[in-house]
Amino acid sequence: MPGPLPTVAIRPAVPEDLDAVTSLLTGVFAADPLMSAITAAAPDPYAALDHLHRVELSTHYLDPQAPAVVDLAVDAEDRILGTALWDAPRQTGTNRPLPDPEELPEGLDLEVLGDAWELIRLDAALCESASPRDPHWYLYMIAVAPTARGTGTGSALLRHGLERVDADHAVAHLEATTRAAARLYTRHGFEDATTLRPPADMPDYWAMTRPAR
Repeated sequence: MPGPLPTVAIRPAVPEDLDAVTSLLTGVFAADPLMSAITAAAPDPYAALDHLHRVELSTHYLDPQAPAVVDLAVDAEDRILGTALWDAPRQTGTNRPLPDPEELPEGLDLEVLGDAWELIRLDAALCESASPRDPHWYLYMIAVAPTARGTGTGSALLRHGLERVDADHAVAHLEATTRAAARLYTRHGFEDATTLRPPADMPDYWAMTRPAR
């Protein structure tokens, strides 16, 4: 018989969680169809993905001054079971500024990313083209550790984040890179907005929006 499900608590991430969250994201998204296609253009795909996550977390998501929230699902011993990265609504401009090749994020190493950097920029522009024009919460990434899959951890993270969205009476937006992920988001009120068809050898994926409540 399967063992008991872990007791899951949700807490905000802090800068000291950088290594653990980076490791979780990289381990999960190395198998993601979109991210694996993008990082295949790098000299070392796994190292490039890890580097990208570490820079995004350290310069934006785990910056206490940034308009972003990182939720962590943890067990009774504070081991990280999953994470969700959200960008808060902005009154002007985009939720996530497009990568600018002339103003690289601090610490970004283009030698590590190689040709993947251009695909990252193309992907960011495509995502932005399908984003709601009004201020909205943006779920950038959600990841659950393999050992916690099937335990409701992903749904717990989504419910927690959407409570914050609903408290703002705001729209929520995300991209789903698999139909299995899209089905999860649909159960939480997201609707297909459009199919995103990137160039090169990258797979199609789906922009999804949840109306304000």
